[in-house]
Amino acid sequence: MSYDREVVQKSLREKIRRAAASAIAEDDVWKKYNMQAIPAERVVRHRYNPRTRQFYKDETIVKIEKEPFTHGAMRHCYRMKKLATPPQSASNHRFHSYGWSRALNYVAKCYLNEDGTIDTSQHGSDSVLTDIILQYEAAHWAEEFNKSDPPKKVDFIRAYALEFVDRPGKPMFAVERFIAGNDSYGVGFLKHNTNSGYVDTEIRRKTPQVFSAHSFYASEGQRLVADIQGVGDLYTDPQVLSIDFRFGDGDLGPRGMALFFKTFRHCDLSDVMGIPIFPLSRNERRHQAKYDDEESTLSESSSILEDELLCRFKMLDLNRERRKTALMRPVDIESDHSVDTARRSNLSRVSLTIQKSVKLSKMQKSSRTVVQRSKSDVDEVASCLNMALTDTVFDHRSFHRYESGELKPRHLHGSSGNRSMRRTNAANHSKIIPESPMKITDKTKANLGKVHYYLACLHGMDRFPEIVPALEYKSAEEAPSHDIFSVIFHLCHAASLYNVQACLSLARARVGLDSSVSPLLQSNIPIDFESSKDLCRRALSSQCSAAAPKVAAGCLLYQILEDEGGTGDVEKISVLEESLDCLKVAAVEAKVLKEHAQKQTRGKAAGFHVGDKVEGNYFMEGTFYPGVVVQIVSDDCNEVVIKYDDDGSTEKLTVDNVRSLEPATQMQGVSPISDADALGAVNTDEESLFQNYELMAKLAELKAKIGDASSASKLFQDAAELAMSAGKLQSASNWSVRAAELEG
Repeated sequence: MSYDREVVQKSLREKIRRAAASAIAEDDVWKKYNMQAIPAERVVRHRYNPRTRQFYKDETIVKIEKEPFTHGAMRHCYRMKKLATPPQSASNHRFHSYGWSRALNYVAKCYLNEDGTIDTSQHGSDSVLTDIILQYEAAHWAEEFNKSDPPKKVDFIRAYALEFVDRPGKPMFAVERFIAGNDSYGVGFLKHNTNSGYVDTEIRRKTPQVFSAHSFYASEGQRLVADIQGVGDLYTDPQVLSIDFRFGDGDLGPRGMALFFKTFRHCDLSDVMGIPIFPLSRNERRHQAKYDDEESTLSESSSILEDELLCRFKMLDLNRERRKTALMRPVDIESDHSVDTARRSNLSRVSLTIQKSVKLSKMQKSSRTVVQRSKSDVDEVASCLNMALTDTVFDHRSFHRYESGELKPRHLHGSSGNRSMRRTNAANHSKIIPESPMKITDKTKANLGKVHYYLACLHGMDRFPEIVPALEYKSAEEAPSHDIFSVIFHLCHAASLYNVQACLSLARARVGLDSSVSPLLQSNIPIDFESSKDLCRRALSSQCSAAAPKVAAGCLLYQILEDEGGTGDVEKISVLEESLDCLKVAAVEAKVLKEHAQKQTRGKAAGFHVGDKVEGNYFMEGTFYPGVVVQIVSDDCNEVVIKYDDDGSTEKLTVDNVRSLEPATQMQGVSPISDADALGAVNTDEESLFQNYELMAKLAELKAKIGDASSASKLFQDAAELAMSAGKLQSASNWSVRAAELEG
């Protein structure tokens, strides 16, 4: 079935209109509050245009209660009324008497200071505007979801900001329509999932969960819309998770994505949408409850009570507060083993440790936790470790499984090329089988690898004690604090997707070194130097990764080759040169991160940016052609230069004549942040064995050995200068002498 955007938008507008008409027909649910008697206030409305990425202002008049009818930890919520179209002839002093009994109901929310007063600061205003933008970002992915013609389409209530210009400080409120009543199942306002892994287990509707998963794959793993809540499939107040933490405090990034996928149940609707299976470990699957065949297990219920209405806004705000604290950072964990892990992962003398790793492993075995393992556990670990060195293939087996969790082949029907669908009747509803799965790009694979890595880290942080199998141990101290098999499972899946951090953690464990991912990893993975070298090479070949962990992988690989002996100089030279190249890139990345840390602005829309994909009104003729923004002309970002895709010509246009072809948002002053910033602690696995000057000196020795005296001399001289700056005077002196000898 082809997707007609105008038809779908018309259908969604009609859905909202019917809901509003139904509310009016049932009489005003806020009639008893006599809001007609409240004086009207002049406000400036800020409406967001996702096409131009700009806020546009106009004036209107509203009536809002002086006291909030409920509040949470972060916001106050007020009842508000606004006429659909204020009459042009109305004046402020008598406008309050015109038709307010027929005015529509709205909910207005404002942020609070710590003392409970309304936040009138710029940060408070930016936070409101960010909420509006996120609602449009979520709406964009709802449109993408609806294009696939799901059994039930979804939408988000449109919101805007109101600035109360006649009040002190001109506070900003986020405003959206209030929709009362129940959905078609007889249920009112409901939260289906959160940004920290919660999934509703009572109503258990499939559409909201599948929509969240679909947003991840549709965005190539760069976004996941969470905090799905609302009436029926009309949602509000979402949180968008991004792979680079760009959406403020509530954006838990790949951690939040990992928490979502751990609780996500792959179902028949997932197959309808062509969503691949997110692999879970055997213990995770055992713990996970299974969906019923029906969309829900709902029974009819009465209308929402006033107390429930109050509660729902408190829950919204409570969830926003939890967005900031949903995950413990490693520095906040009080368990002793987390401190021990960081201490044991010190790399200052790691070359000696590698040489003696097998011996040390045997000597220390009695002091380490070795988890009880059955033959099937051993086989599963072996299978995972083999998989870590095999590229993940998204074939038909990746897109369907039996209820037991076992994968089965997908049987396709129809002609190829379209997302055509075959409908068959099942128990009480139609099942739709799509012809083809969603496209999995290299970017999607890279982001999936990051999600698997974060899920392994969360297991290692004891985030899921309920997953640990209930086995008998001699004492409570011997019992593991987390499921090491799930850690290994997700690290191996991440490594198969070329996640560098996962490859590095496994490579360290394979030579008997500890990993910051889990204190149990080293003692529960067999030592295999060849596998460790292959994992390091895999890390170095990754195309989508930060450079710092690749440097650590290169250093570890070089040290293993050096310790083993017998390796040719050519291979060691190649490893050192690649590591030095990665060091240069890492320095640039560190500079970007430092600049990001110095930026203070976060939240407001900043219009278009260079590189954005857009459509331009070609010579103002009314026909829009695709292109890319190549220049921002004016300081206020109201004029841009577009380079058209078809002929490469350029044109300067105002933003009113430019339409975005990308998702709704770009947050001002936000750059990708490091995993260390995201987790609140340094990943000690990524600490390099050698400093840059040490790598240069080692490479210089090899270059001299093969007769390349000129390159060797320059490398020794560069190493000496860097060592001098680092205070390593003896090394600097020795290397300067070597440089002079080679020059002579």
